[in-house]
Amino acid sequence: PVSPGRIMQAAARVAARHAARRAAAPVRRMNFLAADEGAMSTKLYHNLNMGLLVVTPPAFLFGPSYVTFPLDLALGVMMPLHGHIGMNYVITDYVPKFFGKAARGPARVIMLGVTGVTMAGLTHLNLTGKGITATIKGLWQR
Repeated sequence: PVSPGRIMQAAARVAARHAARRAAAPVRRMNFLAADEGAMSTKLYHNLNMGLLVVTPPAFLFGPSYVTFPLDLALGVMMPLHGHIGMNYVITDYVPKFFGKAARGPARVIMLGVTGVTMAGLTHLNLTGKGITATIKGLWQR
């Protein structure tokens, strides 16, 4: 039989090995200005896509209720980030064709500003107004 002490020692060795690997690994950071560059950005974009697919239907089905407040807050962050990364792909592909390569940087700065203002506006709507889902539902009510 294996003693609990041996199991704890083995677990500590494994944890130490994993910590050493993480410490030796290069730090990967996402560049929000050039949000379409790198595997991390692409992974975040796809995860946001899946998150929006999961969060949006319950937000509209259960609203307005106490359940929708955290969902509205999540949507207020996820939608602008998803749009920001997606628009950076568009900027990379089309801005150089129409305005030249030098226009890519300013277009990305403008996009970052638009994303920030959008996120702030949606957060303001969620905290002081009816929320995203109730506001959108209100478009179809008399």
